[in-house]
Amino acid sequence: MKTIDFIKNGIILTNLKASSKEEVFQILHDKLYKRGNVKESFYKGLVEREKKFPTGILLKSYNIAIPHTDPEHVINPSIAIATLQEPVVFQCMDDENKSVDVKMVFMLALNEAHSHIEILQKIILLIQNDLLLENLLKSQNKEEFVQKIAQGQ
Repeated sequence: MKTIDFIKNGIILTNLKASSKEEVFQILHDKLYKRGNVKESFYKGLVEREKKFPTGILLKSYNIAIPHTDPEHVINPSIAIATLQEPVVFQCMDDENKSVDVKMVFMLALNEAHSHIEILQKIILLIQNDLLLENLLKSQNKEEFVQKIAQGQ
């Protein structure tokens, strides 16, 4: 499965209003859960993993986060994405003592351990393109977002 397929199978929320990373996690979890993509335990798994292994990434223009949890919480693999109205604070992936104001979240819901690394690498390549990231943040809906990702790959 290609990255774009995981995204199409997932949820994309543009201009999401949330006051914390936990609220972002809850909203995305609820949408994935209703679609039958994740188990109820997925949310708790995300929160616990985020405490141990922060996922905020400091970039040149727009900071992002790539939260995920263990495959046992996933039924159908997908990626849930949220562009945020206002940044939400995450801890930095490479320095948990450092806070990062995140504007976009790529939440991985993958049911095979090896696919996490592969998808992470592909997302890292995508987010290194500042123009693409800016265009993704301007997307108004899922269709527009998917189209921009497909063109950016």
